[in-house]
Amino acid sequence: MFGISEIVTILPEKRVSAAEVAEREDLAATDREILERLGIESVREAEGRPATELATEAARLLADRSAAAFLLVGGRYPELLTASEATRAQRDSGLTDGLAMGVSELGCVSVSAALMVGRGLLAADPALPGVVLAHGNRPPGSRRYRRPVTVNGDGAMALRLARDGALRIVDIALETNGDYWDLFQVDYLGKPFAEWQEACADLRRYSFSLAVESKKRFARMNEELLGRQGLAMEDVDHFVTQNLSLGAFDFYEQSFDISLAAACRSNLRAYGHVGSTDIALNLQTGLAEGEFRTGDLVLVMNNSPVAAWSSMLVEVTGPLRSAVHRS
Repeated sequence: MFGISEIVTILPEKRVSAAEVAEREDLAATDREILERLGIESVREAEGRPATELATEAARLLADRSAAAFLLVGGRYPELLTASEATRAQRDSGLTDGLAMGVSELGCVSVSAALMVGRGLLAADPALPGVVLAHGNRPPGSRRYRRPVTVNGDGAMALRLARDGALRIVDIALETNGDYWDLFQVDYLGKPFAEWQEACADLRRYSFSLAVESKKRFARMNEELLGRQGLAMEDVDHFVTQNLSLGAFDFYEQSFDISLAAACRSNLRAYGHVGSTDIALNLQTGLAEGEFRTGDLVLVMNNSPVAAWSSMLVEVTGPLRSAVHRS
């Protein structure tokens, strides 16, 4: 058995409107309409602080520092090639006693992969007291609007995995499909950072083909995951996803006849999409605001356009050690 015993999130003080950071006045009419429908009012701006620095700060702020393994959930881009951001973050956070490694390349679902790695580390070494996961989110370039999906915000999270914890991870599954490996990409070689921009190679393939596959994947994955516990969708108390847009929320709700947690909508509105931090932030907010209570089951559906899908069942077993920091 293992679970999340602590979550720390960092949400920078500086707040900027989604219209401003998406450069609304320079967008085509179609994109302006998309921007208005995303449901994002603002994002947070870290004012040039690198993603790894944000992740390191979050890890440093954890109250329980007894973990002996460190996993850096990869950001949108590395600061340096060849160098190890994971071991740098481990050193700078002060968690220097054990193993450090990076887990990346699955977009938002990288955090789900890191949870599975952390579970494996705890299972393999009975003497290991815990595992810290940390992630910092910064967009790849100066433009935050990812057409036609979302608006990227800055932030970071760190969480501690232990053999007990207020958020017991009952089961977790992850699948990928390499047919979409380059659906979104940044053409950066030989270009200054200011010209980097995420681009979708095929908007129709994203909006239709991937959406249909995501619906089918989650339907099967959820059924299999819950079935292993003798449960069905109607036994789940709350549903959580990553924060992309109101349209994405509507898609999930209509596809599976569910209502997503209010925490998802409030965080989308206030912070936009914060990458792999979204899931931790939504769980943290749901607990802090009393939406999730002891004994509740929470099904977390997390996916990314690379494409990867994760389904995770969490049981609330008690109060979570939690903190939100402005930086």
